[in-house]
Amino acid sequence: MVFLSDYGLEDEFVGICHGVIARIAPAVNVVDLTHAIPPHDVFRGALLLADSIRFMPEDAVYLAVVDPGVGTDRPSLAVEAGSGAVFVGPDNGLLSLAIERAGGAAMAVEITARKVLLEPVSATFHGRDIFAPAAAHVASGMPLEELGRAFDPGRITRLAIAEPSVHPGLIDCEVLAVDRFGNVQVNVRRSHLADARLQREEEFRVRTPAGSTRVRRAFTFAEAA
Repeated sequence: MVFLSDYGLEDEFVGICHGVIARIAPAVNVVDLTHAIPPHDVFRGALLLADSIRFMPEDAVYLAVVDPGVGTDRPSLAVEAGSGAVFVGPDNGLLSLAIERAGGAAMAVEITARKVLLEPVSATFHGRDIFAPAAAHVASGMPLEELGRAFDPGRITRLAIAEPSVHPGLIDCEVLAVDRFGNVQVNVRRSHLADARLQREEEFRVRTPAGSTRVRRAFTFAEAA
C-alpha cells in the first residue's frame, strides 16, 4: 500500500491510520510516500501521487488523503485503474492524474458499506474512518464491489495541468510547485522550448510579478551556485 497525505508528522493522524490498517491487514506493507503535502493543497498532492506511479508496483493500492471538503457531500471513492492499481481517497481531483497515468479508470465505487466503515464516522477524519479501512480491506483481497455502490468513472473529478502559452522567444508559464530544496517546477517541457525556438539557448530571462532575473541552463545541482 502507498500512503500520501497532508497530515504532517506533528500530530497523531498518520500513526492512527497506520493502526487502523494494521488491525485489518497486519501483513500489508505500507510505503509512506509523503505526509508533507501543504495543508489542503489538492493539486500538489495530485502531482506527487502521479509522479510516483512508475516507481510503484503496478497493482499497488494507493491511500491518498488531501481533503479540504471532508464532511461534505463529496464522494469517498475507490477506483481501479487499467493497470490493476486501486486508488482510495476523496473525489476532489486528488486521484485523477495518477489514475490517468495508471491506464485510466476501469471501475469505481463509492465507499458506503457499513462493514468497511469505522462508525461513528467523524465529520473531520475520513482518513481514519473511511479511507484507511477501505484501502486495508482492498489490500487484503476484498473486491471493490463490496465497498459500496457503483460510481460512474466518467463523473470522477479531474484536474488538469495547464499548458503554457508559447510564442517565438517567449513562454508564458505557471509554477506548479516548489520543493524543500528550492527547486521550482514549471509547466514547461523541452518540446515547449523547441516550439519557442529556445532549445539552443544557454541563458534565459525569467520575469515574475516580483521582478526579473537571468538564469542559465544546467543539468546538475553542481552547475549552479
